[in-house]
Amino acid sequence: MKEQMKNRLFQIADSFDNNILLKSVRQGMIRMIPLLVSSAVAFLLSSIPFPGYQKFLDNLWNGRIKAFLGLIRSASEGSLAIGLALTTCFSYAMQRNKSRGDAVTVMLAATVSLIGFSGIPQGSLSIEALGSHNIFAALVIALGCCVLFFQIKDTRFFHVQWRGVGADACYAEAVSGVIPALLVVAFFLMLHQVLVAVFHVDSLQEILETAVRKLIDPDAHDLPAAIAVLLLAHGMWLVGIHGSYVLGSVIYENFGVISEEAVYNKTFQDVFVCMGGTGSVLCLVAAILLFSRKGNIKNIAKLSFPTVIFNISEIIAFGLPVILNPIFVIPYLLVPVVMCVISYAAIYVGIVPHVVSEVEWTTPIFLSGYLATGSVAGSILQAVCLAAGVLIYLPFLRLFEEQRERQMIKNVRDLTEELQRQEEANAIMPLTERKDVLGGTAKVLAEDLKDALRDRKLYFLYQPQMDTEGKCIGAEALIRWVHPIAGLIYPPLIIQLAKEQKLLHDIETYMFDEAAHTISEMEKEIHTEFKISVNITNESLLWKDLEDCIADKIGKYHITPRRLWLEITEQDALISSREVLDKMRRLKEQGHKFLIDDFGMGHTSLLYLQTNYFSVVKLDGSLTKDIVANGRNRDIIAAITELGKSLHFETIAEYVETEEQKDLLLALGCDAFQGYYYSRPIPAEELILWMKRHQKIREL
Repeated sequence: MKEQMKNRLFQIADSFDNNILLKSVRQGMIRMIPLLVSSAVAFLLSSIPFPGYQKFLDNLWNGRIKAFLGLIRSASEGSLAIGLALTTCFSYAMQRNKSRGDAVTVMLAATVSLIGFSGIPQGSLSIEALGSHNIFAALVIALGCCVLFFQIKDTRFFHVQWRGVGADACYAEAVSGVIPALLVVAFFLMLHQVLVAVFHVDSLQEILETAVRKLIDPDAHDLPAAIAVLLLAHGMWLVGIHGSYVLGSVIYENFGVISEEAVYNKTFQDVFVCMGGTGSVLCLVAAILLFSRKGNIKNIAKLSFPTVIFNISEIIAFGLPVILNPIFVIPYLLVPVVMCVISYAAIYVGIVPHVVSEVEWTTPIFLSGYLATGSVAGSILQAVCLAAGVLIYLPFLRLFEEQRERQMIKNVRDLTEELQRQEEANAIMPLTERKDVLGGTAKVLAEDLKDALRDRKLYFLYQPQMDTEGKCIGAEALIRWVHPIAGLIYPPLIIQLAKEQKLLHDIETYMFDEAAHTISEMEKEIHTEFKISVNITNESLLWKDLEDCIADKIGKYHITPRRLWLEITEQDALISSREVLDKMRRLKEQGHKFLIDDFGMGHTSLLYLQTNYFSVVKLDGSLTKDIVANGRNRDIIAAITELGKSLHFETIAEYVETEEQKDLLLALGCDAFQGYYYSRPIPAEELILWMKRHQKIREL
């Protein structure tokens, strides 16, 4: 039952991740982080609670710096609503794969709708309507505008067709959005008139505040009222609405004044409840830093820590994410309530003094507890609350890590399948430039690849190659990477990400070093002519330091160049520049052999043979896998081996898995074989032992 509940929770979390409206809200708020953090930092710098600092700030440039910080805060907070509407609309349009022109149009429609809907009197512009006070309405209007606008625009009835020759595309796109934009704006302006006529209010914010005020009984005990407000504000945060801003006026009305009669007040909330910001996320950050086993999650916690200690929570709340994440619903609501009850009880029974001084919400933990109560007991109480919050968040952190692991495994599998489809179509597109989930996964993998390369977590396996007499003549070096979450990564995906992140030459340097080292170790143990082939790309041939790199490794391990062969895949179109061809000629003259990997009868393969630089071809696996059942494949292989005799190149058959396959390939004229029939890819140490056993068997 427990496992079923967990799986159901993961399914809900996955559905949240894939819901376009919820993702738009989350991404919209993420794009607002610079604005939110700049506002909070400006307030922090202007309100550090030290008299000496405040006096210095008042005198600095005649107070202009302090005024400048105040301007940053007021300008940032004064544009939060309009900013959230714009970023949410943009995120929605991009997820719907709409053009940037459509995104701009719906952003403008949302702006006009917000201004018209927010009760701004004719002839005067209230900045409150565009700022933090009106975030709830901004989010509702932005989502409503997006859904209505694109539904209308996608309707054939409103579709505008442009048949004029040479019509400007930007102009046509703009005009096609005229009718949808007009209808959307008209809808929200009419809805505003309904609010005025029916509810006698000027905005959604007024309706919300009126409803909250009715929930709070002014004659009731302050603890139940405080818990009600906490749950409402945090519930709004969970769906992407900045509850602290939306309910700010209600909170100040009921809890703004410090008094001996009531334990709970705004300062109490900031000091003992919202440590780290909304959701008491300092507890979550502490839990991650102390107990998380995942490096990427810890990196987000480290990034957010400098802001969380000043109670600025947006980076962790949206970056992890906590907001719009069903896994964190319970701790996000429960931790503030538990901390409120613990702190209230401690003050009520006299263990900790009452809050006696107003403290700015940006004051860090422990200092704020001391300043608010005038006693170190306030700091100790904060430590107790922090420990309780960490314990509550911890099991949900474990669930989140497991859900992220499952999602990462699925996303990497989907990314691999996408690359394989592109390989089949011979049309590889940059993966890290994609704007969808797969693009995000590619970016995460690329960053992890950098770390793996730096920490030498990439490794190589070697698959033996046998000649027609059953003698092992060499092995192919195959790159491998076991990702800590996604497991074994598809090797072509490693190379593709390396190309996109400019890591290819670093990987190749590492590969040449490992291959040369393996050859030198093999020479000490096995007295036979033995070579290792490594895979390179045409991008490698453009690398000006390629020859020096190979020569350096050859000299470092004192091996001969003829022992190190270079493979280029058939799908990697050869760059036939003079520089590249001269480089191949010099490498061949030094003793290195070039192989064509995945050789078929395609145009690229035949062009390769024209260069006269390739001494060996390796048959495409699709030919050898089906050789027993497919007579056409046998004919193609026979033609390739006959071509090899006339053009003087050897043929290696890969993916040889059965004796029947091997016998057929031998009869068709193949010169060497590689596959699971002989050996799976194995580490260098195992390869040496395998070679020794193989030699003994042959001698017997």
